[in-house]
Amino acid sequence: MSTFALRQKLVEIARRNVGKTETSRNQAPWIKQLWTATSYRDGHAERMPYCAAGMAWAVREWLKLPEVLEAFGFTPAQAEAWRCKSASCFRDTRESWAAWAKKRGLKILGKGDEFHAGDLIIYDFSHIEMYVDDLPGRKILTIGYNTDSGGSRDGDGCFEKPRGREKIKLVIRLLA
Repeated sequence: MSTFALRQKLVEIARRNVGKTETSRNQAPWIKQLWTATSYRDGHAERMPYCAAGMAWAVREWLKLPEVLEAFGFTPAQAEAWRCKSASCFRDTRESWAAWAKKRGLKILGKGDEFHAGDLIIYDFSHIEMYVDDLPGRKILTIGYNTDSGGSRDGDGCFEKPRGREKIKLVIRLLA
């Protein structure tokens, strides 16, 4: 199977929550399940922002697929040990998604690079989303958790929407 097909499976997993909204600030049954994929299990109870929890959940579910495990050469236990479990994009230097990616030797891209479906985009306002596709005018289509129609990093649900590249801090490529 091509890496494009595998990366599309990651996008489809993230899309499972598109259109779901909060029942109150940072709360809903579907949001509670996202936190189970992180090392910060109290995030839901503490009503914390859940953008990184959403990405941790999507990646965890993706790594359960036999064809994805095979592409990485992982057993299920190795995949669980390898994946990022952080609820932080880049602020906690030891445990953040940015630090995890660098520690794992993953390819880090900049805002001007060509992205692939399933790449994880970290913005300079401490928010993480998943790249889906290019749009006209150097815009990109993303899936984001804890966002809203205005593009906030503390929104009211999970949405697929256009974004500009100007506020991208870095991009993590999970699978080339």
